Amino acid sequence: MTTGENEPGAAGAIAPSEFGRGWRIVLTSALGVGLGVSGLLTYNVGLFARDLAGDIALSRTAFGAAFFGSTLAMAAAMPLVGRLIDRFGPRAMAALGALMLSLGFLALSQVWSAGAYVLILVLIGLLTATSTPVPYTRAVSAAFNRSRGLALGLTQVGIGLAAAIVPPLIAIIITRYGWREGFLALSALAALGIFPALFGLPGRALLAARAAGEHYGAVRSSRLYRLQYLAFCAMAFAFAGMLPHFVPMLREAGMPVQQAGALAGLIGLSVIVTRILVGWLADRIEPAWLGCASCLMCGTGCAVLALGGSAMAPLGAIALGAAMGAEADLIGILTARYFPLAGYSRAYAAQYGGFMVAAGLSPLWMGKLADMTGGYTSALLAAAGLLLIPATLFLLLPRLATSSS
Repeated sequence: MTTGENEPGAAGAIAPSEFGRGWRIVLTSALGVGLGVSGLLTYNVGLFARDLAGDIALSRTAFGAAFFGSTLAMAAAMPLVGRLIDRFGPRAMAALGALMLSLGFLALSQVWSAGAYVLILVLIGLLTATSTPVPYTRAVSAAFNRSRGLALGLTQVGIGLAAAIVPPLIAIIITRYGWREGFLALSALAALGIFPALFGLPGRALLAARAAGEHYGAVRSSRLYRLQYLAFCAMAFAFAGMLPHFVPMLREAGMPVQQAGALAGLIGLSVIVTRILVGWLADRIEPAWLGCASCLMCGTGCAVLALGGSAMAPLGAIALGAAMGAEADLIGILTARYFPLAGYSRAYAAQYGGFMVAAGLSPLWMGKLADMTGGYTSALLAAAGLLLIPATLFLLLPRLATSSS
């Protein structure tokens, strides 16, 4: 199910006219996604695990369960997010999500028990779903065609920048002032995300909600969409749990929090490079092949980290960041290229919801396996094996030039 405008044959040199008129929306969208829930929660929550374990008795299993509950709530909200964006436009929805995220971090700074932490994290997932990349990538996809892959990759760089810059800063704040002040700092950063949403995104719906719903109905019923959906979910389930467990894993190996936070920042740097590279390559070669390659790279990194220990942490961080960067890029790229743009908001939101559920289950099973075995070696090896499944599924996706529903 493709249209001629979405085929990769138009991807030659960068179209100056597209970036000439659309650079502002790419820049503000990159800032918005970086200051949203995808940039601020996932990459920083692990920094608080050890202190929360001591102060409010939060176990590793409860830590994983809270993250899963948050992502499950976010996934449940995703169908509504797509409808709201089609009806009210990206601007209002993204600004509302940024406000809710700021209030959520503020609430976490006052948490008093493990149960309260779990409850607040679930509410963050439910109420901040519009601060995900969905409204931003919808606006960018509408503004670009020939260089859409690169534009979407540059948009997602905002998350990588946040992942590279914010964790080391939050780690310093936690070390010097305490974990409550760390959550307050995240609250302030999230509040800044209101501005790119208000000043960078369209203020009204780009499509009639009814027409968008009709297009999404056709997309949802296609075999191609289901295969793509399964590939992204399988990939997230296999490796995404490494993100929140990465810092706790290194700290259990005796690494100081600031050094562990710096390595978490290396994940962000890897994400940045990967998102630009994948976006650029996706305008020139089959994007699904990039998904397969990222799965194999991440699997290799997990195996090396399991066998080599914390000495291999930099390599593991690079591989993990590469996989995260590629997956986030490719959801938007493949959705915009395989299917009509009219159904993009709901199609992307549904896939992002499935991705979030799988990503939420991933730290749960990794944390449980770590508790059962007394370490993370088995979880890393299991992740390496599971990544072979999405690698195969990506290879089953058709070529863009010949795909059909």
